[in-house]
Amino acid sequence: MNKQWMVCTSFAALCAAAWGIVAAALPAPSPVTFARQIAPIIYANCTACHREGETAPFSLTTYAEVKKHARHIADVTTRHVMPPWRAEKGHGDFLGERRLDETQIDQLQQWVKAGCPEGDAAVTPALPKFASGWQLGEPDLIVKMPEAYELISEGRDMYQCFVIPVKIPAGKYLESVEFRPGNRRIVHHAVLTTLKHGMANWMLTAGGGKSFSSGLVAPGDRLPGSLGLWTPGYEPRPLPPGYAMEWPTESDLVLQLHLHPSGKPEFEQSSVGLHLTSEKPHGKLKSMVMLDKNVDIKAGDGNYEVDKSMTLKAPVDVYGIFPHMHLLGHTVKVTATLPDGSSRPMIAIGDWDFNWQNYYQYAMPFRLPAGTRLEAHWSFDNSASNPANPSQPPRRVTFGEQTTNEMAALILDVIPVEK
Repeated sequence: MNKQWMVCTSFAALCAAAWGIVAAALPAPSPVTFARQIAPIIYANCTACHREGETAPFSLTTYAEVKKHARHIADVTTRHVMPPWRAEKGHGDFLGERRLDETQIDQLQQWVKAGCPEGDAAVTPALPKFASGWQLGEPDLIVKMPEAYELISEGRDMYQCFVIPVKIPAGKYLESVEFRPGNRRIVHHAVLTTLKHGMANWMLTAGGGKSFSSGLVAPGDRLPGSLGLWTPGYEPRPLPPGYAMEWPTESDLVLQLHLHPSGKPEFEQSSVGLHLTSEKPHGKLKSMVMLDKNVDIKAGDGNYEVDKSMTLKAPVDVYGIFPHMHLLGHTVKVTATLPDGSSRPMIAIGDWDFNWQNYYQYAMPFRLPAGTRLEAHWSFDNSASNPANPSQPPRRVTFGEQTTNEMAALILDVIPVEK
């Protein structure tokens, strides 16, 4: 028995020694450096917003800038706060998805733990070339608010509307729109609509002649699809081929801005770039809205739920989706149940962020037949443990248009299927 033990021990020692020789012969794993691993991650996922003149509060364009914010970057990427993409994987495929995989997140962690080495600067990839000014190139037509609007320093959020005359040349149709706020600190989001000239003038006169206030629902007809909305970080995209917009006769552009007072007087003068096409549209996008006005959340309720459903009366091709809640929003999930009993996930957001709402355009439109049941589920957290809760201690919150109110809303943009 002792001999066997001695043989086994000797064999184990021999194996250990042999493995040590092999391990010593293997090349040491290359350290994670800015030049080789980190710069490609940052440039592909962060720099579009984190650069001069864009939405983010600081730039991430150089090694020095990234190193300065390295610990913060490692933290927010580990918690999946950044990049700002809230839609969960497996619940719809969307254009412009911004995600880091686990390998990339781990590399950021390793880099910070190693002291943020730069590596060989000569192999650092070139900074991507971003469009200066207009992201889609020089627009065919640029319109602007007639004059700067002065926002009061304190008080409630405002939904302020501005009328901008637009003249689309004969034989031209609206293909894409790019909205550019003048002061990103105070513009939370924008909605673009058309309104008949006479009605727009009447509302302007009632509002004092320069602009007028509104509720959350912007007056007029929202521009189709992604053309009618802007949120921070959203990338402008053209309508699908054959679905450009024909500008309605005798109509103006109405720009509704959701404005946040910042604590000091601020000015805003937005611009809108219009891209045109000569291709006559052969179809129109249609918006379907799901909205529950019965939201009533008790103080301290950490899991208030709202369910809403609707059934399609005709087949449609689904183009894009825009869920909406306010600061107490926690989760949202939308599912389509087809007549044959099968289901299709439309979107799911498990950690809602009011500051990063997005219009989600599907990578490929997909068809839902007549009789499909759309089911939406929202949840809200009105507890003291919710860091986004604007009231401490919590108070009762009901449906409304102020940020401190709540909403369970959803816009679904579809293309009706021609029979």
